[in-house]
Amino acid sequence: MSGRPAPTVRKHAGALAMALALSATLAGCTAARNTLGTTSSPCFRAVAVASSAVEHRGTLAGVRLLGTKELAKRRRLEALLSARAGHNVRNVCLVAFHGQFRLDQVHNVFGHGPRTGVGTYAVVAVSTPQNKLLGTLVLSHVPLPFRHEVLGRPPPASGAGAGPT
Repeated sequence: MSGRPAPTVRKHAGALAMALALSATLAGCTAARNTLGTTSSPCFRAVAVASSAVEHRGTLAGVRLLGTKELAKRRRLEALLSARAGHNVRNVCLVAFHGQFRLDQVHNVFGHGPRTGVGTYAVVAVSTPQNKLLGTLVLSHVPLPFRHEVLGRPPPASGAGAGPT
């Protein structure tokens, strides 16, 4: 008896190695992902809370996560949220909806609405990871970007990106 495996064993070993390599390659392509590859991924749980806050009106315009550093840059928003949730606000998910919103059509209104009383955007603040509604702003424009350009053209806005936050 020689020290070499029989030809059929070598044939099966080669097929087994090929199958393992193929399955490893496919597993890498189809593995489940726990995020969408954006920094706002922790906020996707907040969409249901935000949708309820606007009584399921309008269309989703985008989701954005604001951490402590970004909130500090937006002092007006930070002051509104701190007044509503206390000084322990660290991360906030902002969920924007586009449509027609009156102040009496949304839950937990905070801040000043448009002079006409009707805004084309509702921005809902939800705490994360607690997923608690902090409040809803009704606005005539979006105060900060909510979409990545690769997702498509954002809804029309008057003065998007302009205005105090």
